[in-house]
Amino acid sequence: MFRALVIAGLTAALLTGPAVAAPEPPVTGAYLQITADGVPTGPGLEGATHAFAALAAIYDATGDPAQKQEADDLLGYILQRRPDHMSTDIGLQLLDSPYLQGIPQLRTNLDTFADSILDLYATQPDKVLRTGDIRTLSGRAELLTGYAKYLEQQSGDPARIQAADTAARAMLDRLAALQYTYQEAVGSFHNDRYVGSFPHFIAGDNGNMGTWDVEHWAPAMLSLDQYAAVRALAIGFGRFHTAAYNNAAAAGTRHLLGTTTIDPGLIYAGAPAGFPLDGATYQIGEETGEHPYLITYGWSPNAIAQMGTALKAVRDNRVKVPRSAAWLASYWRGTPPQTVLAPGQFWHGLDAKIAYTHRFIESTQLPVPAGFPWLDLDRTTFPGTGDDPVRRGGWYDGSGRGTMSAVYSRLAMTGYVESGGRDQAVLHRAGQWWDQLIVRG
Repeated sequence: MFRALVIAGLTAALLTGPAVAAPEPPVTGAYLQITADGVPTGPGLEGATHAFAALAAIYDATGDPAQKQEADDLLGYILQRRPDHMSTDIGLQLLDSPYLQGIPQLRTNLDTFADSILDLYATQPDKVLRTGDIRTLSGRAELLTGYAKYLEQQSGDPARIQAADTAARAMLDRLAALQYTYQEAVGSFHNDRYVGSFPHFIAGDNGNMGTWDVEHWAPAMLSLDQYAAVRALAIGFGRFHTAAYNNAAAAGTRHLLGTTTIDPGLIYAGAPAGFPLDGATYQIGEETGEHPYLITYGWSPNAIAQMGTALKAVRDNRVKVPRSAAWLASYWRGTPPQTVLAPGQFWHGLDAKIAYTHRFIESTQLPVPAGFPWLDLDRTTFPGTGDDPVRRGGWYDGSGRGTMSAVYSRLAMTGYVESGGRDQAVLHRAGQWWDQLIVRG
């Protein structure tokens, strides 16, 4: 009897075939934020674009087919809603992503997007060079520089390559001209902390900072704006070998050299909690001033990761710190030590700083290791360790904020991968967190 039942069971299995998992419902968006009390909010297209960019970066680093499938599903939804989907950020990511370069629609969209920038520059150069914010200018400069190289690799139209190079150089020239000297920083802002930094807006001969309180501090002058400008100039130097781009990138890098260790005792100096402002210093020879936590909006993984991309661009494009006395007087507070002036030692130091940015991202991914000191500080506002399904594998926004933003998390993830971060456990946990943000059905 038992034998007959077994035979019957096998016969039924052969007739029906193996069990097939039901296909997942289609993507209908992704959440944009998880609130401090753990509620996902803002499902839709914007969240999907950030989730797609993050999962694309993760897949490029892991090769995990499940992550590729999720990215494919998100892209299908995005292109259905916005067939011409492209931006400066996704364009820059595409130029370095085998996965994204393998998607014909995105390649076409990049060509169209680059055309729109080139057409705007050809017809209204002043609008490109003297309106808007510094990150738009530096982003376009970096994109066109990389796009020209990409076209060369694809044996593209020489006239198109020349047009991209011409526009990129004009934008890089403008970036270098906008960088503040010692005299300009003190004269305009009464604060020599901003020597070598860039304004937030690019209107006017020297740019401007709008309503930012720059006599005391202005994060926009020393954080993501700074990183984007330094990265664009370093990459521009790598392509065009123009000394002005090297010198400007080196001057901007001064702000980024301060530490290779995580010091939680300095995180919450100042008020509001999470903004360490003037409560910490660092030393590079005679160089003193702002601690790197200042220029990363406090304890913010997204800014630390993006800082890593700027440092990698400086190192990979072999930017050197000039020995010119006139340049040092204009762009460097104090005198840099030999470890900064000697190119090999300078690049070795950048390697150590890039590795620090990776450690920072890895050690602040939720849940953080047991006993991690920043959770014990009296002024933290984080709602726990993150050891729960809705937070595990992601990052808090930083700077004392307990929310989790798709925007900031995407910046953390893409910056980590772009600067060389490859810890597989970190990447897989992050992939699982992003998967939870995807809305289906």
